[in-house]
Amino acid sequence: MECIFLFPNYQLFSTTPDSDLADFAAEMLAFIDRHGELLPLIDADLDAYGLRKKAQRARQRQAARAVLPALPALLSNIPEAEPSVAPRTLETGRPRMPALVVFLFLLMRGRYGSVSDQDACERFCEYKTIEAVLSPRGLRLPSRQALVDNLNAVTNATRQAILDAQLQDCLTEELDDFKEICVDSTAVCANSAFPNDASLAARSLQRAFIELWTLREQGVVTFTDGWMPSWKDTIVCLARDINMARGKKAPSKRRKLYRKMLDTMDKAMAPMKELYKTLFAEDAARLAPQLQAKRERHLLDGVKALVNAWKAGNQIRRRVFNHEAVPMDEKLLSLADADAALIIKGDRETVLGYRPGLARSRAGFIVDLALDKGNTADSGVLVKTIEAVTGRVGDVPEKVTTDDGYASQKNREAALKLGVKLITFSGAKGKKITPAGEWDSAEAIEQRARRSAVESLMAVMKDGYFFARMRRCGLENVRAEMLEKIIAYNVDRILMVRARKAKEAQEQEEKMRNTA
Repeated sequence: MECIFLFPNYQLFSTTPDSDLADFAAEMLAFIDRHGELLPLIDADLDAYGLRKKAQRARQRQAARAVLPALPALLSNIPEAEPSVAPRTLETGRPRMPALVVFLFLLMRGRYGSVSDQDACERFCEYKTIEAVLSPRGLRLPSRQALVDNLNAVTNATRQAILDAQLQDCLTEELDDFKEICVDSTAVCANSAFPNDASLAARSLQRAFIELWTLREQGVVTFTDGWMPSWKDTIVCLARDINMARGKKAPSKRRKLYRKMLDTMDKAMAPMKELYKTLFAEDAARLAPQLQAKRERHLLDGVKALVNAWKAGNQIRRRVFNHEAVPMDEKLLSLADADAALIIKGDRETVLGYRPGLARSRAGFIVDLALDKGNTADSGVLVKTIEAVTGRVGDVPEKVTTDDGYASQKNREAALKLGVKLITFSGAKGKKITPAGEWDSAEAIEQRARRSAVESLMAVMKDGYFFARMRRCGLENVRAEMLEKIIAYNVDRILMVRARKAKEAQEQEEKMRNTA
């Protein structure tokens, strides 16, 4: 039987579906309606991003005018641009992505880990909740690349302002008083492979070759290969053989392979170094602006790769042949993320990444993120965390609980001086620096028992909010990614605590009614 619909409706649901995403979206909209001051901050970030793009286009037009002096008819159509003065205002042009859309997808990126991979794009296109949120406000789903560019234009200062506003809402609704916090750190993997000397050296030198060949294929530079392709292939094969060496004789076999690899790298790097010096000395003014920018980018990337190859080779010499312990700050650990470090935390598995510290409130909200470059000691960030929480919620926390990694007499005295009434360190070191009467008090015992809550928080963040491995590279980009995930977690936590309090109030009301 054939059915003909005179008024087809392509929507499966006429109302917003009852789902976790719908609750999440409703809370985001209610939050941004309460805090209208946040949208101008996002607009200011987008304006700054637009001005940077405009300045880049102005420099390209100015360069085009300089390299095309023989075409006055064409140049008359190119607007004037002062290379020394950056544009200060944006003119009317293509419609800007609304700040509300940027805000919504900024938090959804924190909740779902990405807005640009294939799974995320398909999810957003199929979700009726997204359509129900955007359509009533005259908004539509943006394209993938435009969305990523605009989200990345938002500064960390704006993300911090969103987190501050969240916590102020919690105070206003009395969801938490933030008088108790628990602090701990965790190891988070960077978006990079675990360091391997042979692989780092081979991949760095391979990248230096590729950048040169890319420039030659585009007609920007000219040179002859010579023995370089053969040396490159030899180094790659030697790195593979080093990594696959097994058995009792593996150490001596690796030393021989390392020696051959270093000799081949020295032969390859000598002509490449001279070639890069020659290319940098050449005048590129004859090239079009786009080719100039492309030439400079590839040359810089190639030189950086050549420097990394030298670092990796020097690292191999010191470690394998001189039997030196190379200091961490002198090691080449990653080609993708220069800010990543080896995180050594107790007896746990060493990871390449970052060591963020999180401060959890009594009701389970994250009130602060402490993130520095390297494998920072916990004891060095405790006071800064207490000060940050104080500035964010407007009052010094009365009780601070943490583990033995933060324990020191200096930290204890500094925390008490700031106004903390009770600070507890779980562990032998904390017991040693804490007066016996205070250590054995019922209040201190209760606080130490609650310290495991922050361990649970770490597990929830890693399993539910993609906190175990970062997608972005670089300290500030990683900080931005972590802040987005923290804000998204707090949204879910607000919904949970609010529902719990409403249920408790309802049960109390029923109990009083039954008693009466």
